[in-house]
Amino acid sequence: MTIIIDPFVNVYYASFYIRGLIERFGNASLTFHNAPFRSLQNRTSCFNFVIRQNGKSTNVTIDAGDFDTIDHSCYQWCDIYGKVNTNWEKTPKSGFPKIVSLAPGFGIRIWNLQQTMYYAIANLLKTGNISGSRKFIGKYKRQFSLRLPVEAYTPEPAQGKYIFHVSTLWQNDEYNQNDERVNIPRANFMEVCKSLPEINFEGGFYYSGTHPLNERFKDFVFHGYMSPETYLQKTKASTVVFNTPAFWNCHGWKLGEYLALGKAIISTPLSNALPEPLMHGENIHIIHHNRDEMDQAIRLLLHDTSYRHKLEQGARAYYLRNAAPERSISLLGI
Repeated sequence: MTIIIDPFVNVYYASFYIRGLIERFGNASLTFHNAPFRSLQNRTSCFNFVIRQNGKSTNVTIDAGDFDTIDHSCYQWCDIYGKVNTNWEKTPKSGFPKIVSLAPGFGIRIWNLQQTMYYAIANLLKTGNISGSRKFIGKYKRQFSLRLPVEAYTPEPAQGKYIFHVSTLWQNDEYNQNDERVNIPRANFMEVCKSLPEINFEGGFYYSGTHPLNERFKDFVFHGYMSPETYLQKTKASTVVFNTPAFWNCHGWKLGEYLALGKAIISTPLSNALPEPLMHGENIHIIHHNRDEMDQAIRLLLHDTSYRHKLEQGARAYYLRNAAPERSISLLGI
């Protein structure tokens, strides 16, 4: 068995699935080579690899991007098209039979420092794109320094009535209505948490400063730096967590992280499909963009320990069944 990975791979986004391949087939099976991918128009938009076994080759694409559209060049090239943000209304199964719906993963650290440096330099040389070396190597640097190994994403008991939420304040414009769908629900959640005297709330919005700051959010800007380790520990300690579809209505990395951590998730309705639906009352608590409903959900999960534990156990079970790295690979039928 040989697995050939395109050296142009965006390792920051593909790390979760590379780990899945390592778990399923072993690190010795993986190699990076250009030859099978030369016909692809954009070799960084998806994670592309070839499985060769017993004289047979299977071309596989994993599209973990934010958009519900597909990359037609990759779709024509591959035999299996794993898609995180599947939207069966826009890409019906009858017209796109290669698509396999995947749950959201998240960026992880997959190699130690020496291995990361080796793969960064070796794959850069294989791409021949020396002029883009800074950006290319930067993705390996971010994957190592800003992400943690998947082993770190294990459940731990929540700490009392502590709630933590830090997320990106997305730019809102005429094309992508992030305020209505993402920013305002998140601000409402933080506002409700702050209004409840029994809650110790910590968090806010990361604001890049690259776009005008809406007055609605000025009191929620999170100042300062938080390490990945601290962010993860505070998320583990949070009694409940809050999820919304993120940029372009996608399944954000937060959803994948929350499922892995076995958190009690309050979420607005999801926009895209999953390999198995998340069920209200079983592994997630769905609310709409309604502050009263949000207030009721937070109070419910704070005080109904049995229900909260049910959601926590259901979330972790869903992750192991549908979203863990090796499971994401096996769902592709390989």
